[in-house]
Order: sequence, then structure tokens, then C-alpha cells
Amino acid sequence: MGLIFRQSLKSSVGYYIGVLLGALNTLFISTKFLEPDQLAISRILLENGLIFAAFSHLGTPYISDKFFSRFKSDENKHNGFLIFITIFPLLGISILLCFYYFFQTEIGNIFSDKSPVIIPYIKYTIPISIIWVYISVFESYSRCNGRAAVPTFLREVIMRVLNILLILLLGFGFLDFQLFIILYVITMAFIPFALIIYIVILKKWYWSWNKEVWNWSILREMAIFGGVLILGGIGSNLVLFLDRNIIAAKIGPTEVAIFTVASYIAAIIEIPSKSIRQISSPIISDVIFRNDREKLISLYRKSALNLFLIGGITYLLIAVNLEQLFSVLPKSEIYEKGIMVVLIVGLAKWIDMSLGLNIEIIAFSKYYKLNTLLVILMAFMAFYLNILFIPYLGINGSALATASITLISSAIRLIFVYAKFKIYPFSKKDLPAFFVIMVTGMVGILFPSFGGNYIAIFLSIGIKSIFLLVIFLSLVIKFNISEDINVLFKKISDQIFKASK
Repeated sequence: MGLIFRQSLKSSVGYYIGVLLGALNTLFISTKFLEPDQLAISRILLENGLIFAAFSHLGTPYISDKFFSRFKSDENKHNGFLIFITIFPLLGISILLCFYYFFQTEIGNIFSDKSPVIIPYIKYTIPISIIWVYISVFESYSRCNGRAAVPTFLREVIMRVLNILLILLLGFGFLDFQLFIILYVITMAFIPFALIIYIVILKKWYWSWNKEVWNWSILREMAIFGGVLILGGIGSNLVLFLDRNIIAAKIGPTEVAIFTVASYIAAIIEIPSKSIRQISSPIISDVIFRNDREKLISLYRKSALNLFLIGGITYLLIAVNLEQLFSVLPKSEIYEKGIMVVLIVGLAKWIDMSLGLNIEIIAFSKYYKLNTLLVILMAFMAFYLNILFIPYLGINGSALATASITLISSAIRLIFVYAKFKIYPFSKKDLPAFFVIMVTGMVGILFPSFGGNYIAIFLSIGIKSIFLLVIFLSLVIKFNISEDINVLFKKISDQIFKASK
């Protein structure tokens, strides 16, 4: 876990810079300079692009994580692996183009009743999908070559900076919304080209085919593996983003904007999980391939403990400051309707990440098809639960649907991993970790808030958050709950001590 913790920490820097930029953008810039309808359109285009990209890449990023070790050889220029993962998605992209050509009218009809403003912009979903395909492909290739930080920085930071600049240009009247969307797509296309340049700089752009290591057997195995997992990828993105489309179809674009802002706040909780999962994927694949049971147990339990602690304090900091945070948002009278969405979805995400790397363990074992079946089930549940809850509970109903799906799928994976591998993510450190979270939470509830103007409110949020962080870290370190956190704290303390001499 130490290696994963260190690497994920570096990658998390990019994530958290991206989170800060994303928070600035989603909570303040977008809500200030975009009308709710415009915010809804831009998010639906992006998220539907991700849904279509999940099919169009034909599982290539997963193939890269799974099979790269078989082709890895700098001497032989990775035996043409880069050529394969670059060309293979073109088949899926061709299918996507045909699908859109024949069904564009039907897609538009979904929004014709409650959200007709979305229809003229649906066509931009296609280039966004293609761009995301190659962001995913080249990022996975970089990750397999041991380089995750720069691709993360490009995706999480540079893309957001460019988006913020465009929103400001729109807000100050230099662009109309149509041109904004066009430039939004163009700036997004910068990222895969930047990844290509980065791979070239690393001297890993191996455009050479070694036909001796390629045969129909390995191609068939890769295609089947990718084919199974694209169903899971589509299902995952449907679970994540289908709710926005149903909200748009059943209620309207303003509620999509509210749900988008609230969901973004809740998603902050799982940032450490995303980072650790990305770094862990090739390592878990190798551990399972070598049948190293002891290391697998160690990775499983330490990751669960660290994510429980980090996710827990993040959820608490958000929850105790939530009302004040919404009060300073532009158009707060609109967006404060999303408070319950944050609490419901955020709690489910925290519980999910606290159960460890079940998805990855299943994905890189012989039982990998279960993830696909489960995600397909989740997608159907997402559709029906949203259809069921939204008419009665509005966006809170969508939040309840998301939370239910998350917890049910987490429980099934947890039980399956225990049944097949006889391992579980819990350890004797969990009880004191829970105690620390509860104590910190009680202090946060009792800690007074103050405000009146923006500066006072931000000071209140900052003081409360710092105070709770000090209590949390003091307890975690004193009781030696997480070995990784203690080692990191000691390393930082030693560096500060040396610098002060």
C-alpha cells in the first residue's frame, strides 16, 4: 500500500488542484455567468459524450491496463501495443457515427417536452465523445508506462482552466453561447494532442509493429475482455449521468443545473478514491496474476482504511459547512435547493469508497464479468428508480435513487469478494477510525458558525474546517490508526524541521 499511497498522493495533487478549479468554476463562475439553462446544456453535452465514449473506445483503456504487461518491452518498442490501442477504437467510433446519423431525431425527442433548448446542441456530443475516447486511451498508456501525474494534470487542471476562460469570455460578452460551445469542443481537443506530445517527450511513442508477438488468439482474448467491459463502462456512465437526462426530460434544465452543482459538491468526497483506483489497477492486476494473496489482503485493507478516514473527514467538512457554502453561491436562491442532494449522495459515496478496491479485485480476476453484469443491473435500476422517484421527490428523488444503487452494488461486490477470495476490507483499526470520525463530527456540529457578509462566511468556513482537521489528524496520529498517514506526517514534519534549521 505504501507504493500506491505515495503514487496516488502525487496524482491527487492534480486531482485536488482540479477540484479547486472545478469548485471555483461550478460553484461560482458558472453559476454567475451562465444561466441555469446554459449550465445544464454544457453539462449534458459533456456527460452524454462520456456515455457514448464508454462504448466507442471498445474497452481499450481496460485492455491497456490488463494486457500491457504482456507486450511491455522498451527494447522491442512495446511490440506495437500503442498502434493497436490507437487504431482499435476507430471501429467503435464508426458505429457511434452510424448510430447518431440514424437516431438523431429520436434522441432530440427525449428533450422536446420539458427541455427543447437542449436539442440544437445535441450534435456536439459526437466530437466530445471522440475526444474523450482518445483522452482515455492515451492516459491509460501513460499510466501503464508509470506516468499518471501529467495526464491527470492535463485533464483535471488544464482542461478546467481553458473552460473557465471561455466562460469568462462568454460572461463579459465576447462570445455568444453557440460560439462558446464550439470553442469548448476545440479546447477539449487540445488534451489528447497534448498527451501525444507528452508520450513523445517520454520517448514512449513506439510506432512499430512486431507481428511475431501478435496472433488471432491474443487479439480474440483482448477483444472479448474489452467487449465485456465496455458494457460495464456504458452502464457505469449511465448510472453516473442518466439522472441528468431524466431530470431534463421530466422536470426541466434549471433542475439539471441545481442537481449538477449539488452532485459536484458530493463528488469531492470520492476524489481520493479515484486517484487510488487509477494507480492501483495495474498493481492489483499484477498481484492477482502472481497469486500474491498476502499483498492483496494488505492492499485491500489499507486502501479501505485510508479511504474511510479521508472520505469521512471530507464528508464532515462539507456537511457542517453546507448551508453557509450555498448561501454565498451566485443565484443562491436557486441552487440551495440541492442541499439534500449533497448529503444523500455524499454519504453513499463515502460508504462505497470505505469498502475498498472491490471493483478492481473483481475486474482483474477471472470473475471480471461480474462487474459488467452488476453495472448493467445498476443501469436498469438507475433508469427505473429515477423514473419512479423524480415525479414525487424531484431532484431529491434522483439523489435517493443514486444512493440506493451505489449502496446495493457495493454490498453485492463486498459479499462476492469475500465468497470467492475469502478476504474482507475490515481490520481492527476500523473501530478507532469510526470513533475519530464520530468525535470530529460531534465537534463540528457543536462548533458555532458566524457570518453576515461573504468575507465573514468564508472566515467561518475556514476556521471551522481548520479546527476540525487539527482534531481529526491529532486523533488519527495519536492512536496510530493509519500507518500510511503517520509515515506521511512524519516525513512532512522531518522536512519542516530540517528547513527550519
